[in-house]
Amino acid sequence: MGACRSSQLERPPRCSLAPTPDRVSEPRGRERGGASPAPCDGARSLGSRGAKPRRTTVKTIDPLTAWTVPEASRTIDTHACEAPVGRALFVSGLFGVAPDGRMREDFPGQLVQAMDNVEALLAAAGLGLPDVARATVFLTRAADLPELDRVRRTRWASDAPAAVTVLVVAALARPDALVEVEVTAAATRPGASAVGTSRPATKADIPAIQALVRAAYAKWVPVIGREPTPMTADYAQAVRMHRFDLLERFGALVALVETIPRADHLWVENLAVAPAHHGQGLGRWMLRRAEEEACALGYTTIRLGTNKAFAANLDFYRRAGFAVEREEPFRGGIGVYLAKAL
Repeated sequence: MGACRSSQLERPPRCSLAPTPDRVSEPRGRERGGASPAPCDGARSLGSRGAKPRRTTVKTIDPLTAWTVPEASRTIDTHACEAPVGRALFVSGLFGVAPDGRMREDFPGQLVQAMDNVEALLAAAGLGLPDVARATVFLTRAADLPELDRVRRTRWASDAPAAVTVLVVAALARPDALVEVEVTAAATRPGASAVGTSRPATKADIPAIQALVRAAYAKWVPVIGREPTPMTADYAQAVRMHRFDLLERFGALVALVETIPRADHLWVENLAVAPAHHGQGLGRWMLRRAEEEACALGYTTIRLGTNKAFAANLDFYRRAGFAVEREEPFRGGIGVYLAKAL
């Protein structure tokens, strides 16, 4: 994302509905609303990975005249993919380098970070994992193939997987790199994306927002012994006072981000993804929308909060470039507040 302008634009009045730490959640589960409210339970439920993304622009080709892909591998392997003419995104080979510029130390860490980097670039282009038609993975050690297979099944499995080539090479351009990932993505038509359709919320969306948030945060109830704040929030009031960006697929709500303008930053009150759509890069895509909104309003910082017990959420936000500013007690737990410079 390009740098934000430093000039101050006229901002909407500060909202009186103070967010609570539970409200933030994604990856992956804030407490309030599910996105990134005040520190706490939140990292909205970006949720667990592993759900198979539904393909809308790419189809696989596995003819009987070629050897048959084993049943157990059909969610990650195919002979070929066909994509209609339209938008195309060519992502250069990416290493496991975190947003702070540091290379992850071990192979699992580098692989996951490289995948995160790919998903971030897809999101920045308005695309998602279902748009990926081809991927090439370069390894420096054949012994890492089993771990690659495991992570691919966890992160990028699909009912119509991309065409993937894995190469074991003597070395990569960076001496400390153990893996490099590059992909090619395609969308049906200019401006189209398998990510879905984004629009602002209206009062007619309140029931769908409540249902999505409750589903996204439900997994955190046994973790903290209560319902995260987003599950009990008054969304009739929140929709009137805050900005909600909704993401829909085939008319169904699959993700949302709730934001509040503050004096010197944009606050992410809630970030939530429907459980059935976890693992498709939608949380990162919605977070990107919030960052773009912050820049448009003249902010140079975006902030949010989550619950320290939501380890997956904290990991997601750190990988997205957020840094912890402070921790403090929150409803019997610890609220964590994070910020990202834009």
